[in-house]
Amino acid sequence: MPGRLLELTLGDPYENLALEEALLRCAKVPTLRVWENQKSVVLGRAQLAAFETDVAYCAERSIPIVRRATAGGAVYNGPGNINWTFVFPATDAPVWLARASGARGVFESFARIVVGALASCGVEASFEAPNSVVGPGGKISGMAAYISRDATLCHGTLLVSADLAEVERLTKPSEEALRRRYARSRHVRVANCGAKASEFVLRLARAAPGFEPGGRTEEEALLCSGLLDRYRSEEWNLGDPFELDYL
Repeated sequence: MPGRLLELTLGDPYENLALEEALLRCAKVPTLRVWENQKSVVLGRAQLAAFETDVAYCAERSIPIVRRATAGGAVYNGPGNINWTFVFPATDAPVWLARASGARGVFESFARIVVGALASCGVEASFEAPNSVVGPGGKISGMAAYISRDATLCHGTLLVSADLAEVERLTKPSEEALRRRYARSRHVRVANCGAKASEFVLRLARAAPGFEPGGRTEEEALLCSGLLDRYRSEEWNLGDPFELDYL
């Protein structure tokens, strides 16, 4: 079945993250989404905001903190960063997608595509377990995934020309220890990859052939709209994740 290239950025980080969940839950065809966000901090689903970013700094500067449906650590979104998302229905997963190997196999599978696209842009990069793509200067892309009975979603960031001091300020975790059930971010050196965003998008689509330009479906739009109250709520974004309901 032909895949869909969805170049779609919505109005704010809450809508953008709600659409990610909608794409997963409505997965009917393979989808590659490429999108951007205003400056924001995106938390993993099992994180406590107060220990993963400077909440007061974000509040003072009206920087949204948004929880996503996938696991992993906090990442920067905003100027100089682009996001990529692959969604495959379980019934239409390609042979190269190591779905049966769990998250590690999924990360390795999509990292090969991203690294290949970057190589086509003249950027040296490699996969670093468990879920990073790194260049000579440091981490340039972080990935997160959700594997359900019906679909697989893997999405990631790509630092192209971001303010790295601001990236570090927004994603530096507290050194305070928490119980193991809470996911913690790792403070690592980050770097811009230096690729042109438009060229990377073109190379990414070519590295995973079979994706044709398309739009979101009515079903996806309706579910995205229905999820917005949760994604805009302080309880979802700043509360204890183990008191919330997930997918």
